[in-house]
Amino acid sequence: MLIKALINLYIYFLKVFKGKAYSCQKISQVYFIVDQRYDRVIRDYYKYVESLMDKALVTVNTSCVVLLDCSEFAWLKVFIPTKKIVFQIEHTLVKQDARDCEGAVPGHIAIPGSSAKYLVRLANFSKLQSSDVVIEYSQINQFNVRQNPDLASYISKTFCISPALYPLSENSLSTSHPRPFNTITMFGNPNEPRRKKFLATLASFKVYSQNINNMFEGIDDLYRKTMILINIRQTDHHDTLEELRILPALRSGVIVISERAPLIEKTRYSKYIIWGDLDELPALTIEVQKNYKFWHEKIFDNSGFARRMQRISKRNELVSLRAVQFLNSL
Repeated sequence: MLIKALINLYIYFLKVFKGKAYSCQKISQVYFIVDQRYDRVIRDYYKYVESLMDKALVTVNTSCVVLLDCSEFAWLKVFIPTKKIVFQIEHTLVKQDARDCEGAVPGHIAIPGSSAKYLVRLANFSKLQSSDVVIEYSQINQFNVRQNPDLASYISKTFCISPALYPLSENSLSTSHPRPFNTITMFGNPNEPRRKKFLATLASFKVYSQNINNMFEGIDDLYRKTMILINIRQTDHHDTLEELRILPALRSGVIVISERAPLIEKTRYSKYIIWGDLDELPALTIEVQKNYKFWHEKIFDNSGFARRMQRISKRNELVSLRAVQFLNSL
């Protein structure tokens, strides 16, 4: 009880004097501390992982504090064992001269159409290294990192939880479900040169679409109202597929048209996405807009789609349990 009182007092201090918002709950032997104002861009993913950890932490049999990417509580280790979980949400699959690739190490994945190989980029590596567990969102990132034996200690504590956000709904997967938004892109900054050029190309092909950005709440509701999502990468150098956008949209019954990316088979759901090279996407979009019902049924009906999504969710539950078991062994 003394530890819980100490944590709650400090949480109150952070709220009053620093405007932070943390919460602590006791789960079995664990004091689980989470950030209620985590980065809004990926807050839904954070909450999803939090919900998985809530269930898995009941298996811990020693008293400790577990921090879900919260940096302000490390001092608690003076009083009680304190374990840190952090997130890796950046592209690791990058080409030479990519923006923010300082410290990237040589990789082993060949760049398509080139004799060169991708780098392995781990942003904020010191933070990742100082953690006890790393949560990775991308199977592609995970595969890329695992090819480098020099990262063995990092690999051993990294667990991939795919962003299987938002519950599957039979109604949402039906073609009769109302979807007032026809075709959207979700470029946070549509003026990034590559994306700006792409939007101009869509317009030149007279492809109707609208970009929706600066929307951080109710994204699941937006997806359930959307027919088609077009996805392209932000730069020519960061090549990890944007699974944090694609998978939640797909689970909501959105047809996803995406620029082709390396290692897409590692996602385990690539067959449900319509792929094309960047210059092929306008024509693909026109085709899907004209034959929406055909493509929707091809993807979501009688294709094993729901079973695949359920398997991904189940795998995430098992991975979260393994991550907690790893924490418990430290």
